Amino acid sequence: MSSFQDVVLLEPRVVPLGGPRGMTVHRTLPARRTSLVGAWCFVDHFGPDDVSADGGMRVARHPHTGLATVSWLFEGAITHRDSIGSHALVRSGEVDLMVAGSGITHSEFSALDTTILHGVQLWYALPDRARFRDGEFAIHTPRELATATARVRIGLGRFRAADEVGAMLEDASPLATDTALTMAQIDVDAGHWLRIELDPAHEHALLVDRGSVHLRPGEQEARAQRGDLALLPDGADHLVLRAEGEEDLRVMLLGGEPLEEDIIMWWNFVARTHEEIEQFRARYQAEIGVELALEDAPIAEIARERGGLDPADEQFGPFAAHTPAALPAPTLPHGRLRSRGRVGHPAP
Repeated sequence: MSSFQDVVLLEPRVVPLGGPRGMTVHRTLPARRTSLVGAWCFVDHFGPDDVSADGGMRVARHPHTGLATVSWLFEGAITHRDSIGSHALVRSGEVDLMVAGSGITHSEFSALDTTILHGVQLWYALPDRARFRDGEFAIHTPRELATATARVRIGLGRFRAADEVGAMLEDASPLATDTALTMAQIDVDAGHWLRIELDPAHEHALLVDRGSVHLRPGEQEARAQRGDLALLPDGADHLVLRAEGEEDLRVMLLGGEPLEEDIIMWWNFVARTHEEIEQFRARYQAEIGVELALEDAPIAEIARERGGLDPADEQFGPFAAHTPAALPAPTLPHGRLRSRGRVGHPAP
């Protein structure tokens, strides 16, 4: 597997969430340089947006396979509904974890009393051994750890750090994932620094939400600003970050054990072959009543065999009545979809 020996800055690109009229988000992963940080395969950063001005998050029912979604809000709230029966309000300071497994559909809308919406949405690819498991949804509210100059909330995995006077910040999330992952919100007061311990066997990245940061992973140095996703060198066992300038710093630390698998990610699906994507798309379209009839779009054999689905089942599940119409899948490109790994496209 390829690796990164230096800090690499990925700059965001602007993408409408939920279609051309959707809320604007800044996407840093997947990128040309890499599609994976551990199993993390998707990073969207949005807000702070005035919901009264732009309509906020309005993403109708849509499918996922082979991945898990993680929502983390700095401000505001969203209403989550899915095809395994979950209906929940996700608030700032909570981590929302939805495992798609063989197939799931869900919707996300800004809560009615939300005025400002600000946060991140992340996906991680399920390892091949778990990508046809049952769906799952969970919400956890991590406690805030604080010193005089820094604050941390751990959404996933374990975290340990010390501030400049030696005060420790350490905790672990109770949420289980199918591959070892880290996700934590870190706030550091302007002009101060924090030393974070890293697992050198894992891959790591830092998303800057607010302020500017001076990074020192090991002997290297780099700077990143709002919106950047900084890929840290593989093998780093610690990271010192300093909040530069007059603005307080807020970053998200993402990390995890190497996936060591190439994936195909198209629209909302993660798979391993072009044919799987074709079959997942056709089945979803049939289940929501567009394009093919159900009998002409059977559930993919691999999903039946490894997910325990019966041919008469719904791969993407039923959905609550009287909700907005499902989003249809876009048209597949003319060429074959190519797999991507840790660094760009693998060699043919």
